[in-house]
Amino acid sequence: MLQSLLILSISIAHGFTFSDSRIPTVHSRITHHGSKSSHVRIKSSSISEDHHHHHSESSSTFTPLKEYFATCIPGLAPTLAQELIQLGAKNVELSGTSGVSFTNDPVTNEDIGMKSLIWLRTAHRIMEKVASSSIDEYGHDDIPWKIQDRDSLYEYIQYAVAPNIQRLLGNGKGGLLTLSVATVLNGSLPKELCHSHYTSLTVKNAIVDLVRDLRQDGIRPDVDVEDADVPFVLVLKGMRNQRNSLDISVDASLYRMLHSGGSLHKRGYRIETVHKAAMKESLAAGLLLEAGFDKLINAARMDGLPAVLIDPMCGSGTFCLEAALIAADYAPGLVRLKYQDDRENDSSKTRNQHINPPVLRWKDSDKEYWRQLLLDAKDRASVGRKWMSGKNDSSSNHSSGSSISRPNVLIMGNEMNGGAFDLARGNIEKAGFNDMISLHKGDCIDWHISDAVVPGRTIVVTNPPWGLRLTEDVEQSWSSLKSFLREECNESEAWVLSGSKDATRHLRMKKSRSVVIKTADEDLRWIQYHIFQKKAEDMELFR
Repeated sequence: MLQSLLILSISIAHGFTFSDSRIPTVHSRITHHGSKSSHVRIKSSSISEDHHHHHSESSSTFTPLKEYFATCIPGLAPTLAQELIQLGAKNVELSGTSGVSFTNDPVTNEDIGMKSLIWLRTAHRIMEKVASSSIDEYGHDDIPWKIQDRDSLYEYIQYAVAPNIQRLLGNGKGGLLTLSVATVLNGSLPKELCHSHYTSLTVKNAIVDLVRDLRQDGIRPDVDVEDADVPFVLVLKGMRNQRNSLDISVDASLYRMLHSGGSLHKRGYRIETVHKAAMKESLAAGLLLEAGFDKLINAARMDGLPAVLIDPMCGSGTFCLEAALIAADYAPGLVRLKYQDDRENDSSKTRNQHINPPVLRWKDSDKEYWRQLLLDAKDRASVGRKWMSGKNDSSSNHSSGSSISRPNVLIMGNEMNGGAFDLARGNIEKAGFNDMISLHKGDCIDWHISDAVVPGRTIVVTNPPWGLRLTEDVEQSWSSLKSFLREECNESEAWVLSGSKDATRHLRMKKSRSVVIKTADEDLRWIQYHIFQKKAEDMELFR
C-alpha cells in the first residue's frame, strides 16, 4: 500500500514533467595507477535533464553523473578497465572477471558512453544505468523496496522509472520511442522471478502501463524485439539471508543498452564463411592489449623504431587484423559502421544497425557530439594508416649489421591450412589491410623470417590447435611451433593461447607469465615466453 501511494504521490506532484531521479550507488575506484581507493558513496542521475545544453557550458561546469556498465569475455575485465581509464572514464570498478562499471567525468563535457561505443576494443555490451535498488555500504537504501515477486517488481519499476519516463520514451511529440526488455538472472532468486521471459514481461508491462496511465489518450509505446529505440536490460541479483534461508533479498538494476545488432565483438570485416575455430575479434584485441602491443606501437611512434607482430598459425587472420586496427589507431566503431556482417544466419544483414544505434534515438542524446566523435575517429584512422605503412630506415639486420628499410609497423601471418588461408586473405582484403599485412602459406617450420625480427621490438602471438575444435595433427603443430620460435624468433617475446597443458608441454619452454581466459566452456591460458638467443649446437636439441 505504501509503495502504491508513493507512485501516486509522484504522479500527482509532477504531472507529466518530472525531476531527475537520483539513485545511490557504491563504487570502488581504480586510479590511473591501478590502485583502489576506499568506497565512496555517490548520488547519481543517469538521465540528464540538461544534457542538450551542457556542451556549450564552460569546462568548469559540473555535468550530471552518468553510470555505465560494460561486459567482456571472462578474464579480460582488467584490460577493459584500462581501456576505459585511457578514454577518460571515472569510478572504474571491476565486476567479477567479465564486467566493468564506470561513470562519466562530471567536470568535463565528454559523453563517455558514446566515446566507449566507438573506441572500446574488448567490450561486448555497453549499458547506461537507469535505476537501481542496491543497498549502500552503510546498509541503507533510499528506495524502501523489498522485491520478492512480480507484483513488487512491477511496482518498483514504475516507481524508479516514473521521474524520467518522459526523457526515456518521449512525451508523444514526434512519437513515442519503441522498447524491448531483456533480463539477466544472478544468484538465488524467488520462484516467481526465476523465469527471464516472464520477468521481462513484467518490466515491460510496468513501463508501458505507466506511460498509458500518464497520457490522456491512453496510448502505450510499442515493443520492438529486433531493434528497439530503448533496449532495456534488467539485472536481478538474489541473495539468501544466512539466518533464514527462505528469506531472499533481490537487488534490481535497470539499464538501457547504447547499441543494438548483438555483441560489439562483431566488427563486420569477416567474409561470409567463418572458420570453425575463429577467435572472437574482441578476444584477439584483448589478448594483444594484454601482450602490450599497443605500448609497442606507442613506442614506435615516439622513437621511430619499427614494431613487428608475427602470427605463425594465423587461422582466419583475426590477430593480424586486430593488430592492424590498433596500429592504425582505427576505432572498432568505425569498422562496424563501414562493414556489414553478411553471414547467412545474420537476420540484420539488410540494414546495418550500427549506423543509427539506440543511443542516437534517445530524447536526451547529443547527435552533434556523436558526429564530432566520428569525424575525429576518421581523422585519426587516416593519419594512423599513413604512419603505419610509412617506411622506417632506422633499423638494421642484427645478424649482418646491414641497414633494412621497413614499414613503421610490420604484421606477418602464416597458415598452412588452405581453407583458413583463403579466409584470412579474404578478411584482410575486405578490411582494406592487404597492403599492410603479409601472408605466407605453409608449415611455420618452413617459414624463414628471422631477418624480419627486430630484437626487443617483436611480439609473436598465436592460437595453435590444442584438441577441442581442431583435433588433427596437434602434436605436429606444436612441434613445428617450437622449432619456429627457437630458430626464427630469437630475442623476441611470444604469447601463446592454449587450453591444454599437455599440448603446451610440447614447447619445452619456461613461461614468464600466464593470464586466465574463459570463453564458452573453455578455460584458456594466455602464456608469455621470452625467447633468447641459442647457440648453434643447442638448437639441434630442439629439432
